[in-house]
Amino acid sequence: MQRRLIGSLFLIAASLNAAADWPGSLFNPQPAEGDVIFPMPCGGAMVFRKALIPNQGPLDDYGIVVGGDDADHAYAEHPRPAQIAGSFDQDAKTRFYLIGKYEVNRAQYAALGSQCQPPADDQRLPQTNVTWLEAMAFADRYSQWLLKNAADKLPKDGQQPGFLRLPTEVEWEFAARGGLAVPVAQFRERTFPMDDEMVRYVWFEGTESANGKPQPIGMLRPNPLGLHDVLGNADEMVFEPYRLNRLDRLHGQAGGFVVRGGNYFTPQAEVRTAQRIEVPFYVKGEPRRAETTGFRLVMTVPVESSREKLRSLRESWDKLGSAAIAPKASPGQPKSIEPEGLDDPVAELGVISDAAQDANMKNRLRNVQNRLKVTIQERDDQRKLAAKAALRLGAFLCQKMGADGKWVDAAETLLKQREAAFGADDPGVKSRREQLKGDRAALTENLLYYSETILGSAAIYDGPVLGEQFEVLKTELELKNYQALLGYADTYYRQLAAYRDKPVVRQRAWLDECKALNKK
Repeated sequence: MQRRLIGSLFLIAASLNAAADWPGSLFNPQPAEGDVIFPMPCGGAMVFRKALIPNQGPLDDYGIVVGGDDADHAYAEHPRPAQIAGSFDQDAKTRFYLIGKYEVNRAQYAALGSQCQPPADDQRLPQTNVTWLEAMAFADRYSQWLLKNAADKLPKDGQQPGFLRLPTEVEWEFAARGGLAVPVAQFRERTFPMDDEMVRYVWFEGTESANGKPQPIGMLRPNPLGLHDVLGNADEMVFEPYRLNRLDRLHGQAGGFVVRGGNYFTPQAEVRTAQRIEVPFYVKGEPRRAETTGFRLVMTVPVESSREKLRSLRESWDKLGSAAIAPKASPGQPKSIEPEGLDDPVAELGVISDAAQDANMKNRLRNVQNRLKVTIQERDDQRKLAAKAALRLGAFLCQKMGADGKWVDAAETLLKQREAAFGADDPGVKSRREQLKGDRAALTENLLYYSETILGSAAIYDGPVLGEQFEVLKTELELKNYQALLGYADTYYRQLAAYRDKPVVRQRAWLDECKALNKK
């Protein structure tokens, strides 16, 4: 006990007195805009990246698809829906969690040991050969050190500061695929988008790559979110136990822990973001550790971070699957049923359930109410996704219309100039006239389709849903750096909102507004 106390005191003293004297190559070999850096004992540091996620309220989350299409591993990796949400506010419509930019390296792991180690080149290697529990214990030690020595530098949700742990599988995969920095279609690809050969991004098996040895962190290019070595080098432990796949969900049996991302013995052909492998916690009576297995950390926060947050969560939960909130009966007193029923069927079932005298009937009515709430909530979630898809389509169509409209205008001008110079019977003039006729017809047809999308969306979706999903779409476009499309999305939404307010078809005005955004 005394020896541990002396070691702890030494660590605290060394960490407080040490200057930030680690060279950047030891903890951040490739600095980038958006890096979030936290101090460590012994003058060290650890770098994180933000995984940004749209957010519209306390219970809002973001739907993604995880897994892959490799038939040989479908029992573990078959695509399935998943949800993710951030822990900290970026702004009013975006939240984020933090994930390690690099795998935890030897220097960082040693910095939270009993004594500081002098920086050395081999300390840049990922920290491997640790057990799952040791990785979690490291996260715990680092969290406690930050809370005691750098609490003012931690992000907070309300007054609750962040803490460190291993990432969940969904947190890991969302970030490994590139998060919202990549288009949806590329998010579902086998690996994150690479502008060059894989060898520039991933340490895999072979003499042209890792050559059977772990490599220093941050030597290769990052993924679109700014994470290095998320595929290859050391495979990475995650938070939850392993479970098999049951098509659209995970199986009920929980097993060992999961490693993700592959390692320096993974063949290039096997490198894939969906790879998930079960590893036993214990092998031959000892905690399992391997030279190929390391980890990176995430920083999150408790969900119920304050009384205000809990109150907001409860209010949001009460609204799920219901258009209105059912009045609550006083404790111990059955509520009488009014002659007029409620418009909201969920609330109406709640009133009938409260008034029921038979306990069996009361429970059955509540079960029906709960199933109805789930069905309504699923419908509402699908409606929101469809509304966002309609707004995205409208933005693309507006961009297309703007470009086509400008093309037709330019073709008309050129035709007039050539006609004035060569006469109406010139073969070139006749050819251009026929081409222009076809272009006009195509533009008219596209304009009709564009107008139909406005009329259709106005009939299907109400104003609040469209407004909410427009904000989500804007956030997605901003995070994906689709700046050119933002104006078209805004124009389409304004045209749609104006039509809902006053249903007058303004095809020519809609076309002119889209054309005005085209600067080419």
